[in-house]
Amino acid sequence: MSNYPGQNILIEYLKERGSKSSYRGFLNYNSDFITASISPTDTCDNLDGVWLYHFLREAKSLFNQETYVVIKNKANEEQFRFTNYFQKFWQRIIEKHNKKENLIPTVVSYSNETSEVSQSDLNKNNNNTEKITLQVKQVRDNNTDTENSSNENWKKQNQILKQNKNNLAPAITSYSNEISAIKLSEVSQSISNKTNKNTEKITLQVKQKGELKRVRDDNADTENSSNEYWKKQSQILRHNKNNLVYRQVVDDAFLIASAYESLIADNIIPFIKILKASLLSRSRMSLSSANEPVLQAIVEKLIPLKYCIPELSLVMNGKKSKGSGRFGYSDIFILSKEGDNNIILELKYISLIGLINSNQKNNIGANELENLDKILENENEESVLKRSYTYWSKEDKKTNLTTIGEILNNGLNQLNSYMKTISKGKVINYSSSGVFDEHVKITKSNPNKLKGFVILVIGFHRILWKSANEVTTNYIYNKI
Repeated sequence: MSNYPGQNILIEYLKERGSKSSYRGFLNYNSDFITASISPTDTCDNLDGVWLYHFLREAKSLFNQETYVVIKNKANEEQFRFTNYFQKFWQRIIEKHNKKENLIPTVVSYSNETSEVSQSDLNKNNNNTEKITLQVKQVRDNNTDTENSSNENWKKQNQILKQNKNNLAPAITSYSNEISAIKLSEVSQSISNKTNKNTEKITLQVKQKGELKRVRDDNADTENSSNEYWKKQSQILRHNKNNLVYRQVVDDAFLIASAYESLIADNIIPFIKILKASLLSRSRMSLSSANEPVLQAIVEKLIPLKYCIPELSLVMNGKKSKGSGRFGYSDIFILSKEGDNNIILELKYISLIGLINSNQKNNIGANELENLDKILENENEESVLKRSYTYWSKEDKKTNLTTIGEILNNGLNQLNSYMKTISKGKVINYSSSGVFDEHVKITKSNPNKLKGFVILVIGFHRILWKSANEVTTNYIYNKI
């Protein structure tokens, strides 16, 4: 008996094709069956995410690690190279289904944003992140054309929040504290228990994670107070269901919460997508003045405040004096709500001005920078990494010449050094190294993992990233 419609056909395809299996090939092979199995509320994003997840999960269970890696890498490459193909494919599938059912199409276009990311960890989505992300994608703004469909969409979002209130509450609370007095995190205990059929199907496919290890806020000390709090917030949402400001803020909070969950699960792709969306919302006039502090501020807004520690203070080498390598500052330290996987981000920004020949810098304008920004977006990675880059060095007090590739590699080395220092826990004495920050409480624990990514942004359109080797630590980190 299959766990979801089409499982047997997918397994049959994988067994038949073996290492030659491809996600794109499977979709073409079984498009008729997929058309018959979707529901009217499915969207392009939702369908592609669900079937890619099924494809990789079944491949992992059927084949050895070597074969699975081949199939996974091929699927990741297809996702990057054939964005327009998948968009048109799912639009065609939904239109075909709607035509058969005599329904009004409710197609939401598949995101055509391209960023330089290697989707190397989609196989790790068998966790609570996948559940929340897929549900959110399913109900986001796909029926806003009429009042009735809009109200139904709002109810579905409330239902997801109710089901995940213990998971999403801290994330959305942190975000909403930044943007509004609306406490969007605490919503929906008494919302209708009716659930969209497709949401139920997805919910059954993913198991809920265990109890949270972190201490909840005062409103969640007991079950009764928690339920009462959710009921009040549910009323706020119901009273403002037609308020566009509330809707937009809730949508943004959903994206941030799900991207955070994915990042903690070692999947950086959703975070890169919302980062790029934030960058593209900025004026082209700011291209000439953008720098790493600007990037730092943008990234901080995309992480739940409760779990984000910017510029974590470290003692890199306790035997050195101040100003000669004693201290260091990790750009972003992201805490896991369960304490088992913490993420360190090292941020690098490449100013477009530094990529321009020194003889041309005085004559460059906003239009020229914007054109260069768009050229870099589609340039192959190898060529981008070889580009020369000039920057002013405060330490050397002169202009230095390097390459983008060298900056990326230096950032990775710096990240590895920060991770090793953080893994040592709190500074013990003046001569030791470790964390030296009043915003963090560090407690001895069983072994946990520290993972890291260096993110390099060029202009506003191009993002490169690399992952660091994970480090084991015997400490739990909590924000004070």
